[in-house]
Amino acid sequence: MFRFELNPITRRRLKRFRSMRRGWYSFLILGFLLFLAALGPLLVGNRALLVKYDGQYRFPALNSDIIPGTEFGLDYGYETNYRALRDKFAAEGADNFVLMPPVPFGPTEFCEVNQPVETRDGRLHMSGAKGPIAESRVFTLHDNGSRRRVWTVTDGRFNGEMRGFDSRGNLVEKAVWEDGVLKSHTPLAPKVRPVVTANELSALRTYVVNPARPGLDGHLLGTDESGRDVLARLYGGFRIIIAASVIYMAFTYAIGIAVGCVMGYYGGRFDMLAQRGIEIWSNIPSLYLIIFLASIVVPNLLWLMLIIVSTSWIGMTYYVRTGVYREKNREYVNAVRLLGAGDARIIFRHILPNTLSTIVTFVPFSVAAVATTLTSLDFLGFGLPPTEPSWGELLQQGKDNFDAWWIFSSVTVCLVALMLLVSFVGEAIRDAYDPKKYTTYA
Repeated sequence: MFRFELNPITRRRLKRFRSMRRGWYSFLILGFLLFLAALGPLLVGNRALLVKYDGQYRFPALNSDIIPGTEFGLDYGYETNYRALRDKFAAEGADNFVLMPPVPFGPTEFCEVNQPVETRDGRLHMSGAKGPIAESRVFTLHDNGSRRRVWTVTDGRFNGEMRGFDSRGNLVEKAVWEDGVLKSHTPLAPKVRPVVTANELSALRTYVVNPARPGLDGHLLGTDESGRDVLARLYGGFRIIIAASVIYMAFTYAIGIAVGCVMGYYGGRFDMLAQRGIEIWSNIPSLYLIIFLASIVVPNLLWLMLIIVSTSWIGMTYYVRTGVYREKNREYVNAVRLLGAGDARIIFRHILPNTLSTIVTFVPFSVAAVATTLTSLDFLGFGLPPTEPSWGELLQQGKDNFDAWWIFSSVTVCLVALMLLVSFVGEAIRDAYDPKKYTTYA
């Protein structure tokens, strides 16, 4: 039976790593963040986790198919607005219910922030505001989240034209108000009444211009200038950084290790020619290459990371080459060679495991390099498309909207925290593997 067991040297290194509290706790925090990132739409998204309707249970977040509103008794056939459906079921007080993710907004979803309106002293006030609404549009909503009636408000009273719509968006009535008094009403569909009930007045809402401050309409960190939830964007940007790091390390380490092993093991003329070729290739400016290609086509994540990898593998190659060059003349290698082992087995089965201790120390710093590179490119406008959740794009918005302090401060805190965690883990790994601080017999 196969049994996986760490050798004594590795166990001692892991023990030393755990003894470094700052690095160990940072590692645990990063592991927890990776777990949260793996949850995806179960944690952040505008599709419900669970819908109970007429005794049946549906799981929209786990279903890639679009579920139309007609499936839940609504009168439209497009994708269900689950937040509006949740509010509808809650108002009805029946057994039906909707369970949304903790952050019920999608990273690429454009949201309207609708603030409740209340009546005080005969005038309309935005909820929590001292004075009446100076000038705005107020409205009530259908069950599907669409506008039902829309009024113009000046100095806290209805003024000007009012329009009424059905749940499909068809205009069904018009009216004219003057200083809070109805002057005329024109029904465009049967059974439309001009009466504004007390219930309708209590359900009035008004549109808040984006970027909206934190706390409004369930947006814990507010919205950006396009109305997208900042917390959802931060989460989506973190997932992209993790995916980019995986792509980056997979290709960089595969190419760098393979080329470095061959150069270090065979040496001689092949090594000299390979070094000259790498020196020529390393002079290609990857940033200018990305800027040039981004001006021609819209890059995606894989395409962008492959361009970055095209020059990033060179540094790894030199480290691996040095380690293999040092190990290839050791006694154990000569013994394996005398036993008839081939070059590939000697390199990847015997030499490479003895050089991995150096490679492992670069893993956390590779994550930091990917995060800063991707954020910088997105900040400059040469990274991912603007619709994709990106920390660099949020930084750009924060720079352009200093009054919306929640945008710049939230992404800055996240970026600094990630860099600190990764640096602490990398520092602890490097110390644990440092032969100058610890001998393998300590």
